[in-house]
Amino acid sequence: MPRRGALPTGPAIDKPRPACFISGVGYDLVVLGHVTRDLIAGKAEAGRDGDPAAPASRWGGAAGFAARAGARLGLRTALLTAARPDDPTLADLAHWPNLDVEVVPSQKMTTFELDYRGPRRRVFLRARAPALTAQDVPASFRQARVVYLGPVAAEVRPGLGRALWPQAFVAAGLQGWLRRFAPDGLAEPAPRGDWEAELGGLDLGILSEEDHPLGADIGRDLERRGVAVALTAGARGADLWIAGQQVTVPAAPAAEVDPTGAGDVFGVVLACGLAAGEPAAQAAGRAAWAAARVVEGPGLGTLPEVAWKDCPTDAMLAR
Repeated sequence: MPRRGALPTGPAIDKPRPACFISGVGYDLVVLGHVTRDLIAGKAEAGRDGDPAAPASRWGGAAGFAARAGARLGLRTALLTAARPDDPTLADLAHWPNLDVEVVPSQKMTTFELDYRGPRRRVFLRARAPALTAQDVPASFRQARVVYLGPVAAEVRPGLGRALWPQAFVAAGLQGWLRRFAPDGLAEPAPRGDWEAELGGLDLGILSEEDHPLGADIGRDLERRGVAVALTAGARGADLWIAGQQVTVPAAPAAEVDPTGAGDVFGVVLACGLAAGEPAAQAAGRAAWAAARVVEGPGLGTLPEVAWKDCPTDAMLAR
């Protein structure tokens, strides 16, 4: 069994970093969730594992996008995940400045198969690492300004953020609680259940209109309980419900290549802005700009290395 602990550090990277969000001890951003291996059905990766027809693979997972984006945008970031520590999917994380990674050892790497053939994308769960619990969180991670929960398969309980970080701004991508998996692994909408009671401890929830057919109803119910909610709609932008008001945020202009992960980057930047006391429209404008950069390529797309607060915002972008 591999030893639990941080990923081995790679060679030092002598590179200036944008200014951090806060000063002093602790992290600007702590992210919890499974970094995943995503297999792309219908796309071959010739020669991988000796199989010329093996499906192409890439890293994925809400937590993977959120943590990488936080580090790139100048936030001192910590990521807790569960995986095989020697899995190649995690390799590049050891080389990211501004990012500390703690891996709970698992014999399995959470793995999805994404099938883009047909009119709608289909997602299949092929393997799942263990859930993350309070006991897995290192003491060094327990001082944070913003906490982002990024479950993909309900591997983090919604109440964990508020329980461990009572003073932090706690945000979450809701997708991993809004779906369940059929016997063949196919993701499908989950019935509204007892997990909703724990969502009241969040400061911000982010979901896509594709995450659940009742997404708008779920969002409005949460807002009535005091949780700010962002419902994203891809190229049509997003709606933000906060303190009894609705802010409509148009999508920033982008040359879309791959939208994967844009919603989580939107969520991280929005959470930072709201945690810093920015007006909702301003924070949402920054978030829309960052999300637009992510869709312009694989991974983080064209998202540059700038401090999150230097992400452009336009008062006319949100209304």
